[in-house]
Amino acid sequence: MAAVLIMGSILLVLIFTLLYKYLNRNFNYWKSKNVFYVKPIPVFGNMLPALTMKTTLGEWLGDLSHKIKKDYFGIFVFDRPVLVVQSPKLIKLVLQKDFEYFQNRSVAHYEHDPIMSNFMFLAKNPRWKAVRSKLTPVFSTGKLKQMFPHILREGNLMVDYISNFDNMPSIESKEICAKFSTNVIARCAFAIDAGCFNTENAEFRCLGRQLFNFRCSTAFRLHTAFLAPKLATALHISFFNPRVINRLCSIFGEILSSRMSNPEYKGNDLVDILIEESKGKNVEFDQNVMMAQALQFFAAGHETVSGTLSFTLYELCVNVHLQDRLRKEIFDNLKRLDGITCEGVSEMKFLDMCIAETLRKYPVLPFLDRTCLRDYKVADSDLVIEQGMDVYIPLFALHHNPEFFPQPEKYDPERFADKSKINNKGLYYLPFGDGPRICIGNRFGLLAVKIGLVSLLSKYKIEATPRTPIPLKLEPKGVVSQSTVGVPLKFVPI
Repeated sequence: MAAVLIMGSILLVLIFTLLYKYLNRNFNYWKSKNVFYVKPIPVFGNMLPALTMKTTLGEWLGDLSHKIKKDYFGIFVFDRPVLVVQSPKLIKLVLQKDFEYFQNRSVAHYEHDPIMSNFMFLAKNPRWKAVRSKLTPVFSTGKLKQMFPHILREGNLMVDYISNFDNMPSIESKEICAKFSTNVIARCAFAIDAGCFNTENAEFRCLGRQLFNFRCSTAFRLHTAFLAPKLATALHISFFNPRVINRLCSIFGEILSSRMSNPEYKGNDLVDILIEESKGKNVEFDQNVMMAQALQFFAAGHETVSGTLSFTLYELCVNVHLQDRLRKEIFDNLKRLDGITCEGVSEMKFLDMCIAETLRKYPVLPFLDRTCLRDYKVADSDLVIEQGMDVYIPLFALHHNPEFFPQPEKYDPERFADKSKINNKGLYYLPFGDGPRICIGNRFGLLAVKIGLVSLLSKYKIEATPRTPIPLKLEPKGVVSQSTVGVPLKFVPI
């Protein structure tokens, strides 16, 4: 019996020793490359603060970046070595000049899933490039002008909806902004009415809410996709809740079928372009590809518009002098052009400055990720980024770096009074990414946010309430930037 216990103990020690060595097998990687790195801890690497939800991914990378004043440094995501690049000049090479080496994102790729494998944000080259080239016309200047009246209509509906809560002590503005963004996307992409301002629990809004909620299951899915992509792919851990995706695909499928059976109807929207591409002998545009692009438009646009709009309202309620200045610009413009016009919105410089500053302080995604496709020699150094190495660009850290943006926690739209001074020595302001994989819908998102702000500020003063969080804290369970308690504000009719 004693011999069995001894052998069992030896076996357990051996197993744990081998497991320990396996989980720490890469921890000498950066030392062997003579690259400065953050000392990892077993199993977790450098990820423990983010994994325990003590901080957001953006703030975690930001803390590391602000402590390490180097062009690049090494970290370990669990046992996986990752290079963090924070030199604006090197970032410009990665995203623009030498993009051919860094075309793919490192986030999980779901080859087994016919829909998610065609999701442009996740797709690898050459698939993403082929799909992107077909979708570019959706966001042309002419198409955006056609969308303007639809977005303005939703802005007016938002104003009417808020009138039901005039002078209430506090209402959740992020939810209102989410209703607006959902309506806008449904109208501009699919030519349908989502009805979010007519029905409190409209289906489109409920589905959108579930994509980026704070549930642990959502956090697990998104964090696994970004931080453990091989695990997510191997275990088929979906990027989004499969039940939500299936329902959205069912809705989009019905819309596509209806429109394809009525070819005389033209919505001048995303669906028209998808159908037009599917008519040709283009294998890249089968039903699955069409579904994936519709889904991406909905998911990406939803959080970009609602988040940016609500964060801007928050900062304007805290900085009343800026709100007054912006409102004066809006009123002057509306008086001169006799209402809200597409040209007028594009002319409002301070409006543009405020949104740019919001995207600096609250970037939608906290970091950019790329995978090196073949060995890349970093100029003026001994570093060779090896094929297969993942590269993180700490966007949140760059946007809060006092070297680029003095007093980074201060909301100061004047930083963007002269945009020619931004990114003039490399890339450090990247709210939509940059290079060939820059967000394809960024102009649409900006237009929607601008119309939303003009619609609201021309009718209401925005005030802080006792429930308004000052300062605002970001939700650690969210991959995208979200407030822990929403954005409760007071709307006072003018």
